[in-house]
Amino acid sequence: MWNYGKRERKHNRVPHMDPFAPQFKDAIMGVPLGGIGCGTIGRGWRGDFLRWTLLPAAIPSINVVEVDQFSVFSRNSGDHSNANASVLYTPAKKSVHAPKTSPVRSAWDFGLKGDKSTYHALFPQAWTIYDGETDADLKITCHQVSPVIPHDYENSSFPASVFEFTIENRSTVHDKDVSLMFSFQNGMGAASDSKGGHSNHFFQEKSDNFTTTGIKLTHAYEQMVFEDWDKNNRKYFSDPLSFAIATNADPSKVSYTTQFASDDVSVLKSVWNKFKTDGKLDNSTTETKSVEGKTIAGAISVSERVGKGQSVKITFTLTWDTPIARFSSGKAYYRRYTKFYGTSGDAVQKIASDALKNYPNWIKAINQWQDTILSNEKLSKEYKMALFNELYYLVDGGTIWTHGRPDQSAQELKELESADNFGNFFYLEGHEYLMCNTYDVHFYASFALISLWPELQLALQREIARATVRQMDVDWFILHDGSTVKRLVRWAVPHDVGNPGEDPWVRPNSYNIQQIQRWKDLNCKFVLQVYRDYVATNNKEFLESLWPIVKKAVEYSFQFDKDGDGMIENEGFPDQTYDTWSATGVSAYCGGLWVATLKVARSIAHELLDVDAFEDYDKKYQIARDVYIKKLWNGTYFNYDTSKNVHRDSIQADMMAGNWYAVSCGVGGIVPIGHAKSSLETVYRYNVAKFVNGTRGAVNGMRPNGAVDEMCMQSKEVWTGTTYAVAA
Repeated sequence: MWNYGKRERKHNRVPHMDPFAPQFKDAIMGVPLGGIGCGTIGRGWRGDFLRWTLLPAAIPSINVVEVDQFSVFSRNSGDHSNANASVLYTPAKKSVHAPKTSPVRSAWDFGLKGDKSTYHALFPQAWTIYDGETDADLKITCHQVSPVIPHDYENSSFPASVFEFTIENRSTVHDKDVSLMFSFQNGMGAASDSKGGHSNHFFQEKSDNFTTTGIKLTHAYEQMVFEDWDKNNRKYFSDPLSFAIATNADPSKVSYTTQFASDDVSVLKSVWNKFKTDGKLDNSTTETKSVEGKTIAGAISVSERVGKGQSVKITFTLTWDTPIARFSSGKAYYRRYTKFYGTSGDAVQKIASDALKNYPNWIKAINQWQDTILSNEKLSKEYKMALFNELYYLVDGGTIWTHGRPDQSAQELKELESADNFGNFFYLEGHEYLMCNTYDVHFYASFALISLWPELQLALQREIARATVRQMDVDWFILHDGSTVKRLVRWAVPHDVGNPGEDPWVRPNSYNIQQIQRWKDLNCKFVLQVYRDYVATNNKEFLESLWPIVKKAVEYSFQFDKDGDGMIENEGFPDQTYDTWSATGVSAYCGGLWVATLKVARSIAHELLDVDAFEDYDKKYQIARDVYIKKLWNGTYFNYDTSKNVHRDSIQADMMAGNWYAVSCGVGGIVPIGHAKSSLETVYRYNVAKFVNGTRGAVNGMRPNGAVDEMCMQSKEVWTGTTYAVAA
């Protein structure tokens, strides 16, 4: 693994995993900013901006940029002696992501203690409440929202977030003069911030009695790639990237500083001293390009008078425009939002204006979607929280959603404008597992997509199908056993569609720990998802187009039926999603998926009036089902496998995966209902209740004596996705 990582970095490729260079994370992340596939900016619950995933070929920067802040000024109206100002952020006492000291910390007042502040998250919204924190008379609520809206394939792609502040004056004696400042550095919290060549520009746009005032931050950066992975043949790309901070406030109440040095204590003090004197900035419009070694930022401030017992709202937006997603291969794609804003990279001001106009509609649509769940008194608060907040990864998971490529002809790009074209879509397995649409685990996560953005799930499935029909005769070194295999074998469903450090969609199967073409679950999971997606969408064209590939996927898997009894067998190495946990012979997990696959294939044949295929799959399903029950059922649950290993009768939490998916597809279970109930009750009694007193979810493997199965690392782990699947 160490040699693999070294070799990949040598050729300017990002390793799909590197345990020797882990990303150290604190429990600091809040709801991320932006829509789906447009790049994202992370926001911590303390109020910081700190994880930047705007460039698909780069490891996300998790650094806190301390000038990126909201700050508040307040005083009793007419009384200049009691003014106070503070950044609305409490720095962590210890953090690997924020510096212990910084020019901003030395120059600005970080007076927030945090003891009167609370953070609430319900993705894609968040609320931070400062209850008398900076001024005992003021309650300030920041409502953050991004346009992540189910079944909305336009707004959900937009690179924008809005921050609506509600300022309540609870004093019965004094009116209050209050200002809010939004400051932002030109950059991504990375080395390019100080490379020079960046510039900020003040703008004000008026349309239909609506005024947007803000600062555009144009960022210059170069991306270097090795042509054909040749380190002696370098190419540099300077794709557009810009940010905007803006407000829809009455222009007479807005002040600004277009550009200032964000790493110079004296300059920072000057900006802060002006703000804390009267809540206003100097309206300077310096627009010179930054020099190498220095960073620049801009700021806008909105000032309001809040009557005693009254409240006002102040709204800001943060938008960005990075129209091209370019991977380490140099291959580039336009992002989905360019369908609506163009590809030139000059749309950030328009995006900002539209965000400020339309965010009330975002909130209405999001609330209508979520209220059906939130109002259900039968569901626990924890479950409701998980249903929504775990969706954050569709934004923050290195997600890319495309709309054509720069190297396509004008005619090809024009053809993409049809309403039913949804581009390509991927998300990473994890921030430390840089593989796109990892299919064995997407099997579990896919319910979110097919329920909320079904066209994205169908697009993903079509890409998996396209990869399945390909043969890629590239020698691929396997880390587990040192063998060399073909990277992609026709009719073997791929593990993933690539790695952003290489060439996603063009070079599938970046995974190289085990031999993917011999995995037993991937082809099954493809067939099951295809039919589940048809049942969810009633899209017969989708089902018909993939039916030939489904049949080939089933046919390919029959090679793993070594004894001709109709049931596939595992081969004694980790040949499925649990890729350190070996199984031999018939296994509860893969065997159940296989039986479910044959039953679902039978249903597809019936739906498409393929009589011969229906009769064939019906017979094979009945045979495989009988073998599965006969060889694995022990009267209480299904044994782990049919090996002679002492662990053959272990209790696998995920043993009912095939039955679960068959039921989800509407074709009914694959085992008698009594067998299914008994198996799940056993999993609950052992894997859940006997593991840390039932407080940690379902451990993957348990022994019949109540001890955790320590056969390997994965058998003694709790996997969140597996636990949700077992609960389902």
